Amino acid sequence: MAFPHLLWYCYLLGLLNTATSAERKNTRTALLIIDVQDCFVEGGSLAVSNGSQIIPVINRVRKEFGDEFDVVVMSKDWHCPDHVSFAASHPGKNVGDVINLTYTLDGHLCSDQDYPTTVPDLVKCPPTGTNKKIQQMVWPVHCVQNVTSGPTSSNIAESLFTTANDVIIYKGNHCQVDSYSAFYDNGRFGETKLKNELTSRGIDTVYIVGLALDYCVYYTAKDAIELGFKTFVVKDACRGVAATTSAQALEDIVAKGGQVVSSNNIFTSAAQPNCVSSVTSHQQLLFIATVYIMAVFI
Repeated sequence: MAFPHLLWYCYLLGLLNTATSAERKNTRTALLIIDVQDCFVEGGSLAVSNGSQIIPVINRVRKEFGDEFDVVVMSKDWHCPDHVSFAASHPGKNVGDVINLTYTLDGHLCSDQDYPTTVPDLVKCPPTGTNKKIQQMVWPVHCVQNVTSGPTSSNIAESLFTTANDVIIYKGNHCQVDSYSAFYDNGRFGETKLKNELTSRGIDTVYIVGLALDYCVYYTAKDAIELGFKTFVVKDACRGVAATTSAQALEDIVAKGGQVVSSNNIFTSAAQPNCVSSVTSHQQLLFIATVYIMAVFI
């Protein structure tokens, strides 16, 4: 009698997998490609170690799973030449320094004294208690608006596969405030058009790839989770600035409710750990009850 049991078991698994596939068809999914730009890959002024290695991975994901994505979004760091995140904009500061910046509540960089900076439109700070403090690490000049060649180029990396339907999101384009996340600037003074692009398309699930894992990918993932999107980070399609901070970023993403997956199983085992856990609790109970009845009475 074991053989009929096996047939019934396989039949039930088929029904459950069909239900799971139907559920996935009802999901609206976006691929978010974060900052895969000339300035962040080898030869760039802020190159992430082995950053270009993710490009064939992302290209393969698009080739193998392209039909699963309802939209592909590419973010671009898009800095003015005197951007607040550049060490060169703060005389006496070096790359890697962390500085304290003060803003008005509507997002204007301000100072109580003659602060030596080339960042445009610095204003005098209002009285204490009506401003906002932000810590800023300063970087080399990178990803400058409309620069299309050389180490500070903001162009999408040439070998990355793109299409005319890809949506481009610009971030960090405000001279006075940095933006790690593709959703908001670092002070939450303003937001990009990403949330609107996703919600207007009914997107509920995002897969995130790109550079750098411990900065822009991490902050984008955190905001996606907070905004209610089911969020997956494709680990092997990302590279980070440092191993320690990258590991911490992944741990925090999982702790906040996101998931970390591999490019080989984006829509299979990693995203859905097993056939039973990927279905609803009602389906699980029905499955367990049916298997029990068969085991006892057939």
